[in-house]
Amino acid sequence: PPSIREAALAVGASRTQTVFHHVLPLALPGMMTGTILSLAHALGETAPLLMIGMVSFVPGVPETMTSAATVLPVQIFIWENASERAFHERTAAAIIVLLVFMVLMNLAAVLLRRRFERRW
Repeated sequence: PPSIREAALAVGASRTQTVFHHVLPLALPGMMTGTILSLAHALGETAPLLMIGMVSFVPGVPETMTSAATVLPVQIFIWENASERAFHERTAAAIIVLLVFMVLMNLAAVLLRRRFERRW
């Protein structure tokens, strides 16, 4: 609330102290929640990118942190288009992993917001 900023300035805090000691700690829960939810939203919005042409196939599992890899939604798209029966189980398992990851990200956003939220 603006009253917090005005109160800090009224008791002699500088503008920098007001921002770092009062404004930023109060805004931090909303900023963290927005960041986590936007990442989860971006993860769920990969289907249009797949249709545009960002599909690339990287065979095998990456062995090091710098070796070539693909993202999970692209791999799901590739497996779904494969005609072999074994890929249907892999596709279902990858979709479940993706959904669990998205649920965990949303849960982390809610928990972080509750943990750092201050009521005035």
